[in-house]
Amino acid sequence: MSEITKVGLKEDISNEKDYWTWETRTQFRNTPLKKNNNNQQSETACDTFPSDVLSRVQIVLKTSATENANRVNTHLTSVTRCISNLLVVSDLETEVLGHQVYDILADIPLSARQKIPEFSGHNALQNGTKGIDGAAGWRLDRFKFLPMIERAKKVNPTAEWYVFLETDTYFVWDNLFRMLEQFDPSVPLYMGSPAPGRGLEKGGVIWFAYGGSGFVLSRAAVDKLMARDGGRYGQFVGPSVSDQYLQMVTDDCCGDSVLGTALYEKGIKLSGMWPMFNAHPLHSIPFGNEHHWCQPVISMHKSLLGDMDGLTKWENRRNRTEPLLYADLIDYHQIGDLSEKKGWDNGDWGGTIEAPDTLPQHQSLEACRQACHEKDWCMAFTHDNKGTCVFQRTMRLGSSKPDLIDQFTAGWDNEKIKKWRTYKSEDIGKGKEFSPYFSEEAMRRKQQTDYA
Repeated sequence: MSEITKVGLKEDISNEKDYWTWETRTQFRNTPLKKNNNNQQSETACDTFPSDVLSRVQIVLKTSATENANRVNTHLTSVTRCISNLLVVSDLETEVLGHQVYDILADIPLSARQKIPEFSGHNALQNGTKGIDGAAGWRLDRFKFLPMIERAKKVNPTAEWYVFLETDTYFVWDNLFRMLEQFDPSVPLYMGSPAPGRGLEKGGVIWFAYGGSGFVLSRAAVDKLMARDGGRYGQFVGPSVSDQYLQMVTDDCCGDSVLGTALYEKGIKLSGMWPMFNAHPLHSIPFGNEHHWCQPVISMHKSLLGDMDGLTKWENRRNRTEPLLYADLIDYHQIGDLSEKKGWDNGDWGGTIEAPDTLPQHQSLEACRQACHEKDWCMAFTHDNKGTCVFQRTMRLGSSKPDLIDQFTAGWDNEKIKKWRTYKSEDIGKGKEFSPYFSEEAMRRKQQTDYA
């Protein structure tokens, strides 16, 4: 990794590396998983989960009444199963699997809601007169960010850290807890996967934490965000942060972007902890590039239901002596032992198509496979029988294309992948490398990598 100058936390230190080498310790217990009546391990047990951490870490799950019930239920029985203090916020008060779900939009004053057209959908949900579609639910979603932070503070005012995620976000709790142990919650910190937001008058942008990847606020950051002017008798005379930024939220598309602006205006810049907080879904991670191998994994977005359940069980079977790196996570996919898949595409992100289209590799699956094998850098390929061969430089699983099962075929050069992994195994500094991107330069580099 290159050496850059960080901004924000350590402005007086120049030429500091953009990663830290920490030797961390798991807070999960080593107690073996209990066995059921069939003498099999209970893969979803919470016996080893460090519940004591939750007195210091408040976790908040954001959802909507318009979301697929299977997604919410799966999340609550896998990713957040062991979170005993979980705060679930939505746009409709209800109960799901024993969890009270709070209508967080009700915290916005009624007089304000009545002036905002999007809240007609919220009214319909409350009255039960009709349902609303996913698009209407998405338009309401941006109004939840600031109120849910205020609610989290009220629910757990002594927490050191506040963690926010969505129902398609996967969190590796072991790595998150390891990382938080290295930071001081009395410092205003805002962590997540950086995305470019509102422009600044003097040029540049305000970076915000992409909500789908989850984000973290320290106690000091929440206190600074929520600070209000008071009167001589102790009463609040200034607006709440939700009221202060309600018009901006109304005019914007995205609540996570407005949150980033609110924090920035109160003197709190984003700590862009990428690639630990990752906007990629699990099946799209480009394993093996410079950012996705030796680094620890904290979160992933757009997780499939099967992966939320399957990866939780896989983690529970894993020895947590060392943190979970991308180099470990690749084993969940069994990349290196995969057969070719029809109706599959592993080249739709980061793929390389060589011109012209008359090259032999574009003419057949066999030619595409052979051409990939002959290139040292090609780890996988996808052939479209309409005449396109896509080479993949990374060890990426890709995704199913069930409607194009006879058109697309994807494959992996298993021999090459195994040799590469053996060669690179010496590079893995287990338990020591964390990669936060604090500087504007580094976050721009991350943006170019994500959208290349």
